[in-house]
Amino acid sequence: MSLLKYIEYINTECRIQKPILSVKALKVDANTNSLKSKLGCKNLKSCDYFKRGKQKFYFIEISDFNAQFMNLASRQTSKDALKEIKLEIRLKLSETLIIYQKLIDNFNFKQNNRELSKKALLSVCRNNTRDSIFLDKITRELTKHYCPEHLSSIKLIPYTQIEKELKK
Repeated sequence: MSLLKYIEYINTECRIQKPILSVKALKVDANTNSLKSKLGCKNLKSCDYFKRGKQKFYFIEISDFNAQFMNLASRQTSKDALKEIKLEIRLKLSETLIIYQKLIDNFNFKQNNRELSKKALLSVCRNNTRDSIFLDKITRELTKHYCPEHLSSIKLIPYTQIEKELKK
């Protein structure tokens, strides 16, 4: 089986004029024929894409965290809404690490792929000051939990910066 069938242009799924980026990546989570299903991990939460860089391997998640927060905050306290979002992101990152390991094991990646610097890119559909404060707090907490043991870094960036970040 080839990984080529899972490569596609990154779709931000953001409500913008051109949600498709000019960068391709492995689509991890899609439908019943997804990469994670093929790896026997269909019930796991995951990031949206994997992308191999020169010395890095990216886990890419694109979400409208602000809309999610506003939706949750309308039914519970802001503190509980934030806690729920953090737990969801932690679960996605933890289970994405499992899927990554399965990918390496099932596709006989060369040993040097095991030593790539694994970076999480969490991307947001909007970029405003209020979101920045919210996202900075989440970034600090996630970094404390995952880095450096499981991931070399975690960045929350606007979707407009994904291409630039992946080309570094």
